[in-house]
This record gives sequence, structure tokens and C-alpha cells, in this order.
Amino acid sequence: MILLAACVVPFGTAKALNWNELNDGDLSGDGNAPTFITFTEGSNLIEGTMGSLGGTGPLDADVWTFTIAAGYYLTGITLVSYSAPTGPHDSFMAIDDATSINMFDPSLHLSNGLWNEQVDGFGNTYTDLMAILDAGPAFGGTGFDGPLGPGNYTFWVQEGSEQIQYCINFEMTAVPEPGSSWLLGLAGLIMMRRRR
Repeated sequence: MILLAACVVPFGTAKALNWNELNDGDLSGDGNAPTFITFTEGSNLIEGTMGSLGGTGPLDADVWTFTIAAGYYLTGITLVSYSAPTGPHDSFMAIDDATSINMFDPSLHLSNGLWNEQVDGFGNTYTDLMAILDAGPAFGGTGFDGPLGPGNYTFWVQEGSEQIQYCINFEMTAVPEPGSSWLLGLAGLIMMRRRR
């Protein structure tokens, strides 16, 4: 599928574009053989298209897998841009804690749900997909609470009618080692004593 517009990130924030279907090739549509994408600390953008042009023809699903390394958490999944030709749609997403995802039985997912574009007070797209998944699963599944910890995960997006262009940000956050917080606090106390 051809991607017509580049992902525009609100407020000029620099983010790593980890996958763009226009430059990197079509994301897999097979839950048993997802595209592997390497995520790094901070923002990781995935930009693609899904659905079918004009609501006819085969549906294009996008499925990718990623690994959260030890010492990191996935703290956010946010829709950055969403372009539907004939108005708002409800798209489907699912996540599983494996290197594949069952595209036929949603009860086997970690979580799933429907999503569409929402805008913030400045006219920027901001849909908190992590909150939707955290509140789910909408169609059966295990569910989860809070950020996702180290391990392998597979993410699937699907639109049932029109062709949708999207950009999704996955936010990876390092978790400080227990001793490092204590050391920072101690350093702060020493600095305050020296000022006196």
C-alpha cells in the first residue's frame, strides 16, 4: 500500500520513525509471521496503511512484533495520525504477549479493542491506545494492568472498510535500578548541605 502523508508529530517533538511502509515495505498481514521491529528507549513510530481502497478488494491488516528488553517498560501507545477518506471509522487493534497473534480467536489475546481518531485541544491527534487496551479486552482475552514489562509482544491493527493511514507511537521507558533512585536522593541531600 502507498502511504500518502508523512507522520507529523505534535509540538515538533523529535521521535524515531522505526517503520514506514512507504520506505521499509509493507508490514506483514500474517499473525503467525509478523514483521519484527526493533524498539529503542523513547518514542518509536510505526506508520502504515490498513483496510481496503474504497471498501472493496482484500483487506490489508498490519501485524508486527517487538521485544521489551529487561529494565524497560512499554508505558504508552498513542495514535499520532489517522486519515480516513470518508469520515471517522472504528478500527480494530489487538496485542498479545508472544511473537505471534491469533487472528481468528480474540479470546486468546492479551487485550484488544476498537479505536478511532480523537483530537486534543490544539487540533492534534491524540488517542491513548494504551488506555483502551488496558481497560479491555473488549472481545475476550487475558487483560493487563498498567505498563507492559519485558518480553515479546505482537501488535495487530485492522480496518474493516476504507483504507486508513495511521501513525502510532510506542513509548519505551527505562526503569531505574532500585539503588540509583537512592543515590540520586543522596546526591541531592549532599548538594543542599554544601549550599548552606
